[in-house]
Amino acid sequence: MLLVKSFLKFSEIHGVGCFTAEDIKAGQIVWQLDPVLDVEFDEDKLKTLSPAVVEFLKTYAYGQDSGSKKTYILCGDHARHMNHSDHPNLIESGGNTAINLAARDIKAGEELTCNYNDFDTEAHYKLKKN
Repeated sequence: MLLVKSFLKFSEIHGVGCFTAEDIKAGQIVWQLDPVLDVEFDEDKLKTLSPAVVEFLKTYAYGQDSGSKKTYILCGDHARHMNHSDHPNLIESGGNTAINLAARDIKAGEELTCNYNDFDTEAHYKLKKN
């Protein structure tokens, strides 16, 4: 769940992007997994869903390897529209905390970006589509 005010609009990176509606300080927590809002499911669930739903999830959910099973997390807010950057303004906190931190000061109106390769086992699929 995003912990900052945000909005969606056209992105020069790809399609729709997630933008901050407030200034963010370097090191500030911007996103944190919230099991109430962010839905987690395992890969076996994909086999029971229609092709259209699977395509949506492969686009908007991110994959995680959790030991013996692969899981997916679908963000329940604007965070699902965060686009990839090789030089993102958000970084993974590391470890098993599922937190994104501001890599630098971010001004209101800037697009929030992350590096899919740092956390998403499906990054290769998403990036080939861009």
